[in-house]
Amino acid sequence: MLWVGQFGIADGTAREETPWVGVFPDRGREEDASDLYVVVEPALPGSEEFCSELKTAIGGVFHKSKVSLTGGVLRALKAAHENLREWNRRSLRDHRVAAGVSCLAVHGQEAYLAQVAPASAAVYHDAFLTVLEPAMQDAVEPLGLFEEFWPEFTRFEIQEGDRLLLLSPALAHLLEEDGIASALDLPAEEVLSALYLKARSLPNCGALLVAAVPDETL
Repeated sequence: MLWVGQFGIADGTAREETPWVGVFPDRGREEDASDLYVVVEPALPGSEEFCSELKTAIGGVFHKSKVSLTGGVLRALKAAHENLREWNRRSLRDHRVAAGVSCLAVHGQEAYLAQVAPASAAVYHDAFLTVLEPAMQDAVEPLGLFEEFWPEFTRFEIQEGDRLLLLSPALAHLLEEDGIASALDLPAEEVLSALYLKARSLPNCGALLVAAVPDETL
């Protein structure tokens, strides 16, 4: 089974709901369901106020338009990109907004991560950590600034014991790889507490954990 947890900090305060983290379960179908998990990151000053609306729009478009996991995520991110582009076309240069995003779409054991910079994620499999940040040319610039973009996709087959973590880039850089690995090596229900102890020094950040655990564990 999948265990999902999250935390967020906004303006220096831990909150149940923050603009940075979104969980969008498939409420329309019990069978053949696919869920979406999102962490957004403001990329320009003043973009923070758009992040909550952005993550909600991504979740809504994904569930309305998905034919496949990758197709649904791509359409959702394109819609978000166009919304930000429209705002920027009507705004002064100093008032432009932009955001990075990590989206994790999950169907059964299959998962696809889509990232547009600034964005960070980590995968912990068989005690081995992989940190993922966009490197492709079309994915290293944030949503909203340029005409073209293309998210960087990574596919996973989720196995028991795996940890998939989406987190704000500032938190990823604070923890570094050793800190992330140490936290993800803990039991699933202890991971976020360990991360939060480090995150408290940041004014704004978020983390979302998807952990594959035995059915009887939690």
